[in-house]
Amino acid sequence: MYKALSTKRWAIGIEVAIILLAGIGLLFGFVFFAMQIGLFNVRGSISERNKFFTSVEKQEAIQIEKALTNAVNQAVQETRKQVLPQIDFSWTSSAEWNTLRVALQKDADAIRKAAGDAGVSPRVLVSVVIAEQLRFFTSDRESFKQFFEPLKILGTLSQFSLGVSGVKPETAEQVEKNLSTPTSPYFVSDERIQNILQLTKTEQERYGSTDVSLARFDRLTDPKDHYYSYLYTALFVRQVSEQWKKAGFDISDRPEILATLFNLGFDKSVPKANPKAAGSTITIDGKTYTFGELAFAFYYSGELLSVFGY
Repeated sequence: MYKALSTKRWAIGIEVAIILLAGIGLLFGFVFFAMQIGLFNVRGSISERNKFFTSVEKQEAIQIEKALTNAVNQAVQETRKQVLPQIDFSWTSSAEWNTLRVALQKDADAIRKAAGDAGVSPRVLVSVVIAEQLRFFTSDRESFKQFFEPLKILGTLSQFSLGVSGVKPETAEQVEKNLSTPTSPYFVSDERIQNILQLTKTEQERYGSTDVSLARFDRLTDPKDHYYSYLYTALFVRQVSEQWKKAGFDISDRPEILATLFNLGFDKSVPKANPKAAGSTITIDGKTYTFGELAFAFYYSGELLSVFGY
C-alpha cells in the first residue's frame, strides 16, 4: 500500500514538472515572438532615453565622489595617527570651534573667492584665520556666550587688529605697497592681482582717491561682508610665500609657518631651511596652542574638508 502511494506521488510530481516546463517554454516563446514584432517597444524620444542614462551616470558620479571623499577622510585620519601624534585635536570638541565651524561655512563663498583672487589654497587661508577667531572667542567669554555662540557668527575686530582675521593696519598697508613695488621681495608678478585692492569708483567718490586709510578700515571691519578681510590675509600669504620661494624655500603648503608669520608680521619673515611653528598663544578648554600649531592642526584635522578641501 505504502509503495503504491509513493509511486503515485512520484507520477504526479513528474506530471507537474512537465506542465511547468511546458508553461515556461510557452512563455519564452511568447516573449521572443513579441520582441520580434515590437510588441514590447516603449515609445519615447532619444532625449528621454538619454535622460535615463544621464540619471544613471549622475548616480554613478555621486557614488564615485562619496568613495573618493571617504578615501581622503581615511587618509587624513591615518596622517593624524602616524604623522601628527604630537598634535592635540581636542580643540575640535570645544564650544568655540563648534561656533566657528558654522560661521566659516556661512562665509565659504567669500573665503573661496578671496583665496582664488589671491592665488592661494582656501584651506590654507582658513588655517591662518581660525587662530585669531579662537583667541577672540576665548578672550571674552561673556560676549562669546551671549552673542557669538547663539548666533554662530564671526567676531570683527576694530582696534589694534582689524576684521575677522585680525589684520594689523600696518600689515594691510604693506600688503598694498607690495602689490605695486617690483623691487620688493614680496612682489608677485601676476598682473591679475596687482590692482585688486584699488578703490572702486563708488569708493573713490565716498572717500576720495588720495587718502585710502578710511576706506581700508571700512573694508576690513565691515560686519556684513568679510571678503576684504579674507583678501588682505590671502594676499599676505601669497606675498610671503613669494618671498620664501625667491629665497629657495617653498612654504605655500606650510600653514603653520604662514600663520606664524601672519601673526608676527612681515618684518619677522626671514626665509630659512627649517622654520618652526610659533606665534601668540591661545588657551582652549585648558590647553594652550600657538597660532602656528592651531593652523597646522586644522589643516590636517579633516574639519570642513567638504567645504574647503585641500
